[in-house]
Amino acid sequence: MASSVMSEDQSVSLLNKEYNEDHVFPQFVLLPWELRNEVWKYASQKKRMIRVSLKERQPDDITAQESSDTKYGRCFLFINGSQLFSKLLRVNSEARKAALEFYRVRLPCVLTHPGSNDARTRVGMFPFNPEHDVLWFEQVHHLTDFFSAIIMRDSRRIGLCNMAVSLTNIRGTLEADDPEEYRCPTFIQAANNIREFYLVAETNSYHLERVKEQYNHHPPHKGTPITQSLSPLMSSIPTFDILPRDPRPIEHELSRVFLGFNNIPGEISSWKLLLREWGVDPLQIKSRILFTYRDFNPCLPVEDSSHEGPNLQRLRIPGTNRLLYESSSPMVPTIHMTAERLAPKRDSLAFGFWMFPLDAFQSIQSRYASQPADIWDLSNYWPELGLIRLPTGPSRTKGE
Repeated sequence: MASSVMSEDQSVSLLNKEYNEDHVFPQFVLLPWELRNEVWKYASQKKRMIRVSLKERQPDDITAQESSDTKYGRCFLFINGSQLFSKLLRVNSEARKAALEFYRVRLPCVLTHPGSNDARTRVGMFPFNPEHDVLWFEQVHHLTDFFSAIIMRDSRRIGLCNMAVSLTNIRGTLEADDPEEYRCPTFIQAANNIREFYLVAETNSYHLERVKEQYNHHPPHKGTPITQSLSPLMSSIPTFDILPRDPRPIEHELSRVFLGFNNIPGEISSWKLLLREWGVDPLQIKSRILFTYRDFNPCLPVEDSSHEGPNLQRLRIPGTNRLLYESSSPMVPTIHMTAERLAPKRDSLAFGFWMFPLDAFQSIQSRYASQPADIWDLSNYWPELGLIRLPTGPSRTKGE
């Protein structure tokens, strides 16, 4: 299936800031240590979306000690190991010290690399910051055990401030957990430290195109067609910034939006019920629906991109000759400065995700009686936009 984003001969502008790392500042080493340390700390303060899974079964090819290290009560922690570790850990001892102070919680885990030909299991230590990082739970087993364990590993007794859960996992958690476990003091403390929560709705270009075809072209059809051409594209890069409002002209798109086939109102109700079971005040948590969209066909095998470079770090921007990249060179002779440039806003492609308030999916105005249950009218709920921090290299000419 051809990409639904745009053809290769079309030009495209990116809404995301371009982080051009061609600029250098050799005088950085001459600055006082106190100032350099502030720069390192500032550079560490980025929000990250980390994909994790809590599984009941351990990998078959790890040792007994590794099994013990990565087990949190009755579950094992698996983390998507692609592009997780801050580049500051590879610069020098000064930067590494500042980064490790910022990522103060250490989580032993099983590192996974989706899409790679390397099937070997690796066990590692994931540096984590509870205030800045978002843990996105794609699979959830024994969440109470993990909550109780993670707060014990944090010197500040925070544990977890920001969490996301893929839709359908909330109801499964309700059915699997023993309510008596919610009375554990460490779990109560950890649950009450949550400040932001995201229910993740996901779809892809294949399903979106099928829904468009069915809704727009098959009779009977009345009213506004689905366009949805400016949905942000999700990326495997974890760092992101948040814009309080998508600056692009998406009014028409919001009147008919497809967010996947899940029962969003039902999962919202399950989340609120879960909070009551936990004894957590819903008003202390900012809860949102986070919508991710990927350009791929789930009926086809996932293309292995390991030939593009280590850790799956190269991704071609649709319609351009530019490659997204993360520098993996161990040689850092000087400090690379970042020059940011915001692309034109109108009809720009955005790498990231949309966020909508829960109220948008509990309002009768969000549905039309004549439209399918999976189509939403979100005209009154302009989304926040999470923008992935794309490290873009210099433009490349054709034939390279």
